[in-house]
Amino acid sequence: MKELLDILQPTDFRFLAGILESPLNLTNDSKFEALVADLEAQDSPENRSDVYKEFESSLRYLGSSDFAYAFRSWTGSEPGVPFQEIVTDVASALDVTAPGMSTSREMVEKLATDYATQQFAGLSTEEQQKMLEELGVEKEKAAAFLKRSAGVFALPMLIEAFNIVVVQGLIKTIIFGTIAKIIGSQLATKLFTFLVGRMPWWVSWIGPAAWTLSIGWTTIDLQGPARRKTIPAVLYLGLCSLRERGPKTASS
Repeated sequence: MKELLDILQPTDFRFLAGILESPLNLTNDSKFEALVADLEAQDSPENRSDVYKEFESSLRYLGSSDFAYAFRSWTGSEPGVPFQEIVTDVASALDVTAPGMSTSREMVEKLATDYATQQFAGLSTEEQQKMLEELGVEKEKAAAFLKRSAGVFALPMLIEAFNIVVVQGLIKTIIFGTIAKIIGSQLATKLFTFLVGRMPWWVSWIGPAAWTLSIGWTTIDLQGPARRKTIPAVLYLGLCSLRERGPKTASS
């Protein structure tokens, strides 16, 4: 998992801390937030190691039941479930095919792209058209693409029809919209406002308009509070990994 966490910026960990925080958790939220503050003050290997350990521990706890977590702690086993199992569980909740067993980074990227593509296909033609136009696609070109695709979409086809920047924008819009709907508008507004202040080159155009899309998140199985944390956290990790592989702007 270190390869995945290495690409995150301190701002990303602050966003993740906001997602994971809950008075119902048995994890140490205040400790994680303090470690993130240290990382923001000095992005050193030592501070990163401490943040990585605490974040992974918190996420693995959330991916297991309280009883299972406590049992592993009592027996000396690593508490929580492996990260790959968490990704598989998130995929199941999102009703997408679970990524094959590969690196943590590859798994979250595939999950994010598969989910975004699936959700885009589930939007009405009017919503698809609107999204493409808001991403800078000419009205006629968007309409012609939607007519030609006949409701069948795949990532390579989208990239070929437009460009990687448009496709990344589409993925961000859908995933940020899903995150916002799961964590609630109040927390979403707080966290996204924070991101806009720290990473305007990446998310400045993402706003409440994206949250009103008819995204199929309402069909997600959110039994218990854990998935309200693990789903947005894993989706955000996928976005961050895709961000680092994509084209950079001069401001980045």
